[in-house]
Amino acid sequence: MPDVLDLVDHRLLDDSPPRRLPFFFLPNLIGEYMLERPPSFYLDPVLIFGLAAAVVLLFLHVDPLIWLILGLVLGLRAVAACWKIYRDVREDYLLMRHGVVTSAHVMGVRACRDAGGAPSGAYVDCVIPISRRRTSVGSVWMPDAGEATRIGQAGHLTVICLARSPGAWRLREGDGPHLRYEPTGGE
Repeated sequence: MPDVLDLVDHRLLDDSPPRRLPFFFLPNLIGEYMLERPPSFYLDPVLIFGLAAAVVLLFLHVDPLIWLILGLVLGLRAVAACWKIYRDVREDYLLMRHGVVTSAHVMGVRACRDAGGAPSGAYVDCVIPISRRRTSVGSVWMPDAGEATRIGQAGHLTVICLARSPGAWRLREGDGPHLRYEPTGGE
């Protein structure tokens, strides 16, 4: 997950929603999400097989209907990849444009272990008041368990969140690609 808050001036978050985002925010956000994906996201077996089939079909001079079917399969694969990126970009765009800056209450800190049983960061569970009658619950995984414990002892942190539940949210300070957010608590 890219560091979305790093793409804008932090003073922008002091403005009330809807915020006017910089002109290059959206292209930069799309680029960040595209660069974040591993190469296997773009070059999966369907695409590789489809391109190999296209080369073979080119030499065999086959019927245009087969080209149409192959094009449809490759087009659907491209649409699926674009949809995943669009979904993430849209959520972060809405968060920055319409997000509410509020103080979240820390419910607790849960230590986390990797598959081998070694300590692997911690989850900070938060209750985020969105409006008078709406509250969201979420967790953020932090690789540094000491930092998570410090935040847990403070009891609150400033976040930006969407006014729907469950919604996207980010830490206002200290956000980065090293954190993983979950809309509801859980591992």
